[in-house]
Amino acid sequence: MTEILRALGDRVLFLLVAAAMLMPVVASAALTVTPITWNVVGLDSNAPASGPKFFPIGARVCSTTATVNVTATWVWDSANPNINLRAGSLSSLVFPSIAAGACADAYFEVEINQVAAAFDTTRRYHITAADGSGSASSPTPREVYVEHLISQSRNSITGAKLDGVPIPAGGSIGLVLGNTYTIELDSGTATQGYNQFESFINFSNAIFQILSVTTSYSANNSPYVTNPSDKLYADACLWDNNPGSPNYRSCVGGDFKAGGNNVITTYVIKIIGGGGSSQTLSALLYDFSGSSYHYNSDFSVNSWIAAIIDPTALTIAKAFSPTPTVAGGTSTLTFTIGNPNGAGVGGASFSDTLPTLSGGQMVVATPATYSTAGCGSPTFTPVAGASSVSFANGTIAANSNCTVSVRVSVPSLPTSGTYSNVSGNLFIGASDTGHSASANLGLAPTVPPVGSCGLTLAQWTMPPAAGVAVPPAFSFKAADVATATAASGATLTNSIIDTVVGNPANSWRTGSWTNAAVISAGDYLEFTATTTNYTSIAFSFDAERSDQGPPSLQVYSSTDGVTFT
Repeated sequence: MTEILRALGDRVLFLLVAAAMLMPVVASAALTVTPITWNVVGLDSNAPASGPKFFPIGARVCSTTATVNVTATWVWDSANPNINLRAGSLSSLVFPSIAAGACADAYFEVEINQVAAAFDTTRRYHITAADGSGSASSPTPREVYVEHLISQSRNSITGAKLDGVPIPAGGSIGLVLGNTYTIELDSGTATQGYNQFESFINFSNAIFQILSVTTSYSANNSPYVTNPSDKLYADACLWDNNPGSPNYRSCVGGDFKAGGNNVITTYVIKIIGGGGSSQTLSALLYDFSGSSYHYNSDFSVNSWIAAIIDPTALTIAKAFSPTPTVAGGTSTLTFTIGNPNGAGVGGASFSDTLPTLSGGQMVVATPATYSTAGCGSPTFTPVAGASSVSFANGTIAANSNCTVSVRVSVPSLPTSGTYSNVSGNLFIGASDTGHSASANLGLAPTVPPVGSCGLTLAQWTMPPAAGVAVPPAFSFKAADVATATAASGATLTNSIIDTVVGNPANSWRTGSWTNAAVISAGDYLEFTATTTNYTSIAFSFDAERSDQGPPSLQVYSSTDGVTFT
């Protein structure tokens, strides 16, 4: 009996030691660290310098208890000058919190020197996690192994999407620092898939924090791969990653496969750095099947440029026009959002509470009159009588401006003073630019200046330098007490400036009038002037019709720009 127990004890001891080589080295009962990506990387087998060189290496950090400030750290266990972390990437990642029973994925990036000497070399590593009360490590030994990757067309990229919107091959996308996005990689493989398969985009962890990954496969018969999976890596045949095993770098779980002609890899990422830079994003599909390793031959032609936008570079300004106005009068409040970046920006928003003065509240004028220009398809619908406005979902093109205008009115009391208006901060998505806009609207005296009777408020002329385009062809002179604009019907054509005829010379001539009885259907010129301080306003013009011209000229007037008489 003694000899049997001794032999059994030796066997138990041996099994425990062998198991320790494959299980995570755990120093904290709360934390575990488990690899979630393939240990094999590679270079192009024929032209190492022309193919891929960046590969994600990830580990899943889980905790049995709620913990905060968990740091995942990459640790090299051996040396190899041809295998390093990607230049400029992070070797430590901090997770503010991990809930009890939850996990967080830490992705690092390995860069392989694109030289033939790197083939069939390795470098050992492990990943640790610590929360201040304890630490844990990924299994050791584990290593990065550089294989010969054969470029083949059976793996291919079919597209990519940013928040559901397709990105053209070679196209650019604007990503705002601090915002979160969904990026989808669409690809395909041989119909049945492969024993080992991984699809990814080379995201630098110094700029892109990977919050989650989901991969779905149109072909998957593996008991080891869920579909969809929460990993980039499909370990379909149960790969042996232990360098000390006689079955190292081979399938030990059966001839199972995953992949197929429709593989969708979806990232949720947060932009954490790189403001003002441009990042080239490439997509790689690589696999093991039939005793060799392969990657997509369209690797070099499927890439995108991510312009990382610092939201603090955007600007917002505003102004009232006219200013001053009179008590009981109106003015147009215009906001201008500037985007100096080389890529378009979406998700612009701000709010503005209209000011008060001595108890008088500025409000949106009645009827509500507002507009946007250069803002995409935003949400901006001011309500007549409202004391605030809000703007959302604006898109500003690269190196461009977005203008937002709304007509506002001030009460009849007080009759003097200045309304000081400061907007809320401009946001780009969830990112606060820290920029607001301010403007003042003063109140002018309500009694017209002495000698104002017979004053020319506005005069429109037709300068020959304006050319044939009708709206730019009008200019005007206006006294300080009035503002004036000019517009024209969209159907006016064949117009010229006549530099001889006119009173004074320079007149506008056209041959495109239509015979219509209402301005909504006919051709027209429209002149607008603000005349708040005045009564008995007169408007005069000179018009001349040819024998073949329109049968009549009609003049309509309006006090609100909506209802004409």
